[in-house]
Amino acid sequence: MDRSESIKEITAAIAKVQGELKPIAKDRDNPISHSKYANLDSINQELLPLTSKNGLAVMQYPVTKDNKIGCGTIVTHTSGEYLHFEPYLITVAENKRMSVAQEGGATITYAKRYQISAIFGIVTDEDQDGAQPEPQPTGNNSGNSQGYQKQGQSNKARNQSNNHSKSGISTGASGILNNASKIIQKISSKTGEIEPDIYQRIKGQVGFDDSELNEVSNAAKFFNEVQNQWRALEGNK
Repeated sequence: MDRSESIKEITAAIAKVQGELKPIAKDRDNPISHSKYANLDSINQELLPLTSKNGLAVMQYPVTKDNKIGCGTIVTHTSGEYLHFEPYLITVAENKRMSVAQEGGATITYAKRYQISAIFGIVTDEDQDGAQPEPQPTGNNSGNSQGYQKQGQSNKARNQSNNHSKSGISTGASGILNNASKIIQKISSKTGEIEPDIYQRIKGQVGFDDSELNEVSNAAKFFNEVQNQWRALEGNK
């Protein structure tokens, strides 16, 4: 991160913005985890009036590098102080339902939302059904810990099964998509791209909509593409 010699005024202004910022409505659905998140428009509607009020300007610019695309962000203050945050980049893959220009624009939007949320401490994603971390084995208690892990996994699987039952998805397709979601989590951790965006991107690449993924054969094709993209990231083509 690049910055002005002094950041006293700008950090004080950012602190005021964070203190005044109200919770932002999560108005978009994550179809793979059944949670919600706030889009960029919702964030800007709440954030930008407060940044202007406190003498801050937020500038975001597109960046491309090594088949990745994203944005960088500069926050300036009326005092002349500034903070320049390094670009946040996401790997771009071909999408059958979008042109190259559309895919690039969508990816930049994702990067903008993530970076501006990180800078101002905005939580844009909803906790997945209040799921708690699974206990990890420690010392001689590994046997009990494994039991707790199995119980946690069973509860998680039950919640996912209930969610898919409500949406009318078949049991077979539900299991396949649950496995795909685990790999999508790995892709997200490695690339920084959020899970619902990965889901929508790959779904477009295989050419299915949500209702078509209810069929086992289509869910399997979706899973295979998710797995292929993970293998490509890991270099195991």
